[in-house]
Amino acid sequence: MDEQPTVRVEPPAPPASPKRLYRPREDRLLLGVCVGLARYFDTDPVLLRAIFAVTTLLAGTGVVIYVVLALIMPNEDMLEADPRVAAQATVDEAADEIRRGIDRLADAVRGIFGKEKRGA
Repeated sequence: MDEQPTVRVEPPAPPASPKRLYRPREDRLLLGVCVGLARYFDTDPVLLRAIFAVTTLLAGTGVVIYVVLALIMPNEDMLEADPRVAAQATVDEAADEIRRGIDRLADAVRGIFGKEKRGA
C-alpha cells in the first residue's frame, strides 16, 4: 500500500530554430524583399511595399534600401547552401532582376515619349 508516486520526466523540447530573413520564391512582385521582411516581422507585405513607395517618393531612399536588402538577403533555396555560394547567387540574381526592371522601365519611357513625338 505504500506505493511511491512515479515521476514522469519529459525530455526537453528541441530549441526552436531561429527566424531566418530570406527572399521567398512565391508571392514576390520584384525581388521578394517586402515578402521576406513581412514574413520575418509577421506583418502584411502590402504595408511594407507602401512604406518603400513612400520613402522612394519622399526621400528617394526607398529604392536604395530595397536594392541593398535584395543584395544581402539570400533566396529561399540558398538558405542551406555554402554562404559564399549563396551570397554570389544572391548578388547575381538581384543584378539580373535589376537589369530586367531597368529594361522594362526604359521600354515604357520610350513608349510614352515615342507616342508624344509622333502626335506632335
